[in-house]
Amino acid sequence: MHDHTNTWGISTEAFLGWYVAAATGAVVIALVIRDVAMRKPTPALRTLTPPEMGVLTSDERAVRAAVAELESAAYSAGQGQHDRFTRIVRQRIDDAGGTAVPSRLVPTLPLPLLELRSDLVQAGYLNGNREHTLTRLSVVPVVVVAVVGTIRTGFTVVNENPVGYLPLVVVCLALIVVTLLRLSRRTRFGQVELSRLKDEYSYLTPNFQPSFATYGATSAGIAAALFGPGRDGGWAPGCGGGSSPSSCSTFSSTVSCGG
Repeated sequence: MHDHTNTWGISTEAFLGWYVAAATGAVVIALVIRDVAMRKPTPALRTLTPPEMGVLTSDERAVRAAVAELESAAYSAGQGQHDRFTRIVRQRIDDAGGTAVPSRLVPTLPLPLLELRSDLVQAGYLNGNREHTLTRLSVVPVVVVAVVGTIRTGFTVVNENPVGYLPLVVVCLALIVVTLLRLSRRTRFGQVELSRLKDEYSYLTPNFQPSFATYGATSAGIAAALFGPGRDGGWAPGCGGGSSPSSCSTFSSTVSCGG
């Protein structure tokens, strides 16, 4: 005859009381560790290049910013020197026979993109390996408690004892683990700065159809970095941006505009 109250010599009610307390403590520890991981001294504000603005959102956005700047520069004179990343993108475009499709260029730029991200990690705009490592470590106490609850549930079912709301607590812990493992690409500072930049350059949004023949190539890169492709799929004069998309063909006689 089975004892319908005890598993491991502990009644379901007693175990649940201790288990909920342990689960609560584990979640608190995880949140404290995560808070420490996210806590940084306020970085010094710096002027970002268009690709740096883009990489705050994604690698492809960084490449798109460089391509938009290069495409726009082909239609305007006196645009000055491009940043190092944009020059590398230009070289990759030349190597690819003039194809300037950002999504296809990204796989050809692993090291330049890594350097771009690393610079912004050091500058405090992006989360890096330290934050990812601490985030994974933060969930260890929660995972341990969840595993214990799962094992207890299995033994309780096998012994045909009541499990109470233990499975529900375990499911909640699993959801908490998944949530805590999600780490934003940007730091809090980076998120604030991205929002500020979008406000500062709001006049470059696609809805305003900005003319980059007037604003210049750098503004075309900033627009692509912060707001993505325009309605016509491109940002350079002659590739959307207030000009006829039918005029989008090449720049510097070799590079085709790619959305």
